[in-house]
Amino acid sequence: MNERDKLRSDSLNLLRFPLAIVILVIHVFSTRDFKLHGQLYSLDSTPIFREINFFIDGFLRSQSVPIYFFISGYVFFLGVTLTKDVYIRKLHNRVKSLFIPYIIWNTLAVLIGLMWFLPVFEQFFPNLSQVRLDFSLPRILNCYWDIQQGIFVYNGSTIEDAMGAAQPADRPLWFLRDLMIVVLTTPAIYWILKHTKHYFVVMLGILWYIVSTFHLYYYTQLPAAYFFFTFGAYMSVNRKDMLVEFGKHFRLSAILYVFLSLLYVGLKHYQPELCIFIKHLNIFVGLIFAYNLSTWLLEKHICRPSSFLSSASFFIYISHGLICINLHKLIFHIVEPTSDWGMLFVYCSTVIITVAILLSTFWLLRQYTPALLKVIAGRK
Repeated sequence: MNERDKLRSDSLNLLRFPLAIVILVIHVFSTRDFKLHGQLYSLDSTPIFREINFFIDGFLRSQSVPIYFFISGYVFFLGVTLTKDVYIRKLHNRVKSLFIPYIIWNTLAVLIGLMWFLPVFEQFFPNLSQVRLDFSLPRILNCYWDIQQGIFVYNGSTIEDAMGAAQPADRPLWFLRDLMIVVLTTPAIYWILKHTKHYFVVMLGILWYIVSTFHLYYYTQLPAAYFFFTFGAYMSVNRKDMLVEFGKHFRLSAILYVFLSLLYVGLKHYQPELCIFIKHLNIFVGLIFAYNLSTWLLEKHICRPSSFLSSASFFIYISHGLICINLHKLIFHIVEPTSDWGMLFVYCSTVIITVAILLSTFWLLRQYTPALLKVIAGRK
């Protein structure tokens, strides 16, 4: 591997761990109210902390997963001609790296959800008395597609997801679900890219931007998967050098990213209905900026990719959803914050402790049970 190829590879590897942490942060920090022991807690009483959440939304929310789709598309087609044999081999690899972990972690999420119904946990989850369980086959299967239509039913109707998205039992794994769908259609993507070049990517980008501004449930998620995966695929299939293609927009992407993020924060106060239009512009700009920033950090020798952290990033991603929410409630219960800074301490502590637990668990699994880790995380 020459120096340029190494820089390109290291830039992508350097992004993996920070992107996983960003996903964890946005799943912990939220402007939504939540219930603990039957009591509703609202961020309206902590305006400074709510403002911090707005900044997190503007700069970080929804930025990581599109980059993961882009990297997945780029890596899938990197250095290959997609023949039938190559396609079958790649599908076989994705069964091990995506499908098996997807089944394992969603099953674990369902089992943990059922565990809370045990009498010993009744005092911690009093609202579960309003939830009934439906073990019909369609609802069991929906735990692996859309938990809102799964086995946990609230007052005769399915528990609603405030995000209005279709997510499996281990909610962050909607990315894996959509990625597997896209991977199945890669022969079509490859053929179309060969015949249409960048026009197909532009069309998907326009479709993604238009559709994503509407609340169309699952149908606002899949266009994002196809656009960013295909964008990455286009770079590989057409042998585009990201160091050149993205690098020439470094300064512009940095300025736009900061400007659009701050504009999002401002609109949150005065025109919140316009935020979604700004956010989706910033998601695209953020992809270019993130890669450029990663490359710049490497070129300036400010940091270098860690093989351990890069390897652990996927494990953090697939497992954090099972512990961070309940850990957050536990810390909230212990600290009982009454001020903005107390709230900030609770949320930051949740992120730090979650990362520490998962990195430690990953290290122990890799050290003592590497075969198990390879199965549950699809990686060594």
